[in-house]
Amino acid sequence: MGPWRMAVMKQDINDFNRRVKNISNPRNKSYYDPDLGMHIPKRVARDQIKKAKTNEDEDSFLGKFIVSMIIGAIALMFAEVVRIRYFGLAENTDVVMYVELFMAFWAMLLLAAILDRRRVLERIGQVAGIAVMMVAGHNLIWRWPEQMAYIYTAEHVAEVMDTTTQHSIVYRGSVFGL
Repeated sequence: MGPWRMAVMKQDINDFNRRVKNISNPRNKSYYDPDLGMHIPKRVARDQIKKAKTNEDEDSFLGKFIVSMIIGAIALMFAEVVRIRYFGLAENTDVVMYVELFMAFWAMLLLAAILDRRRVLERIGQVAGIAVMMVAGHNLIWRWPEQMAYIYTAEHVAEVMDTTTQHSIVYRGSVFGL
């Protein structure tokens, strides 16, 4: 190692030791961070650290509820895709419906955990999303039949279009037009 390299290392060590000494000095209440370009306090009171409550929670309740409903709808779509495409259960019997609901609630819990949507009102929104998707989800097939044929199967899309009408609600096998 050359003498110039040792001099650079010694300078780096001296600079480091000077900075540690400055930070450790009990009279020093803050230190300068060159990356941030500001003085950082060494000790901060606990009440200053606590985040002040804002009205953001009350302001965005509707937005959080809608996002939770979308999570529920996506969970039911996932369960339908698994049921139709992978299990091959295209008929709607009671047992198939319960299996689909079980998969939808499982997917809802998983998505809610990933997206940190676990509060009671958000869970209510997720269940409402599943319910809305159960009664009106076939309207997505009417809106985008080619894309839904890729997601589900072409046979399922044809069956839905034969048994329902556009802009309708299906409740217990009965189709109600809007």
